[in-house]
Amino acid sequence: EIGALRYQSGKMSASSLLSKVTSGFTSLKGSPPELTKCYLLKFLDSYSYFSFSIIFTLFLSEDFGYSDVTAGSIYGLWGALITVYGLLVGPVVDNFGVAKSLRLGFALSLLARVLIFATTSRYVLLFNVCVTLATGNALGIPVLTTGIRRYTNERSRGFAFGLFYVVMNVAALLSGPVVDALTIWYKGGDGAEEKDVEEAVDDNNDAAQSIPEWSLTSYRAIILSGIVANAIACLITTTVREIKVDSKAPAASPPASLDPSTHSGNMSLDDALGELELEPESGSIREFRPTKGSAMEILRETLATKTFWRFLAVCLITLNVRMIFRHLDATLPKYMMREFGDNVPKGTIYSINPALIIILVPIISAATTTIDPLTMIHFGTYISAASVFFLVASTSVWATICFVSVLSVGEAIWSPRLYDYTMQMCKEGREGTYMALSSAPLFLAKLPVGFMSGYLLQKYCPEEGERHSKMMWLIIGLTTAVSPILLSLCWGYIAKRDGDEEDYLELKINKNTSETKGFLRSPSEFVADSNEVGGLGRRRAAVFASSRSSTNSLNSIT
Repeated sequence: EIGALRYQSGKMSASSLLSKVTSGFTSLKGSPPELTKCYLLKFLDSYSYFSFSIIFTLFLSEDFGYSDVTAGSIYGLWGALITVYGLLVGPVVDNFGVAKSLRLGFALSLLARVLIFATTSRYVLLFNVCVTLATGNALGIPVLTTGIRRYTNERSRGFAFGLFYVVMNVAALLSGPVVDALTIWYKGGDGAEEKDVEEAVDDNNDAAQSIPEWSLTSYRAIILSGIVANAIACLITTTVREIKVDSKAPAASPPASLDPSTHSGNMSLDDALGELELEPESGSIREFRPTKGSAMEILRETLATKTFWRFLAVCLITLNVRMIFRHLDATLPKYMMREFGDNVPKGTIYSINPALIIILVPIISAATTTIDPLTMIHFGTYISAASVFFLVASTSVWATICFVSVLSVGEAIWSPRLYDYTMQMCKEGREGTYMALSSAPLFLAKLPVGFMSGYLLQKYCPEEGERHSKMMWLIIGLTTAVSPILLSLCWGYIAKRDGDEEDYLELKINKNTSETKGFLRSPSEFVADSNEVGGLGRRRAAVFASSRSSTNSLNSIT
């Protein structure tokens, strides 16, 4: 009987989960065409980005003769400059709006990729990697996230961000097999290129700044596929409109027109009700006009907000765990080739990550949509940080597969909710500045991580000689574990919600709840209060039932 009950319970849970996933897709019905375009742009941009980032350090070493340390440093510099330019163009994005920023960003990315593909000059390569491509990335990647917020309502936004993350990983999944196909089976130009690099390029010789002969190597062929995707994206951006979906929640009190003391009584009931803003089911679409302002005004306004500083603290604390994905690009491919041979299916192993994300994110997003994003971030970062220690325990293909798999499970739990958390904290019309300022700390981490990757490879996993790869991964694992531990230690500060911030304003429903003082409460407390205040209380209960301090909520997802 107990077994039968467990079976029935599992069946009901699966049915409920499927219903939540279906309901998530249903909530997107009625969204403007721009939402679909945003997903399509994300797919094309992500394919161009991932296919390039997987082979970037290999491309620098094989086609341009850079050492591990130099290639890793250039990779880190590229990522760091995306952050720096993002900080500089944040106010520009707020003034330009989503549509114009996307057009400019994708046009710059296309120009940079074409020149990187065609050049044999180190100067041209470095200029386009560090200036043109980085600027294009800074204008494109964060703006798409802002677009998801603009094109959805409050009811559908959580699922929309989860789907946004899935689309990105579908592109990453495609990039892995393409990289394997073009690096294992296609050998065009490799032999001649290797000879030219050996003869003409010395990494320590400043005079040797160009490759004498261009050829369509495996890595250039991969870059060419990214150019095609980028060109299609440029065409799509020309059709994006500057709009937003109206997603205002019902007012906490009726408008003045419904108060008999505020009008003469000549107003009809229909006219009065017309002034009452009701939350639309799918969201009414209207033109969005960017909030204008000088860069200094926008920065001053943002920095004066208490919520921003709590948000920035979360961004700083999660830096280390976010950097593990840079090692996935810059460190793991060279590690696999040196430990397991040139024909190791590095792209396919890399693709385990997006494959699991595609499967897990819609399920987890639908099942945990009422759980506060910060709770999910806290829980998921522990899993992601633990994944590295598989490579500390064993140097094998299976350990590598376990590392990527467990990392992906953790990522599916926390990374999509970081988007959600970011947009919750942003003031509308200031998303570009919020995202730029919150990304600023990445500048302090990306460049050292790129250098660290090259240094660790050269010291513990050289191309020739004795290797101590387990020590390399132990160092990476210990630095990654700092993030979840700090989240736990700083939980009392980052969990607090300031009462003067509109997005997190909590009404004091009765005397029994006044002692909460803006901290997130447990779902049971809020649901109990909501029974006394009707529909408004129930809506707020649905939002705050996601309390990250709730043990019951964590148990429900584990």
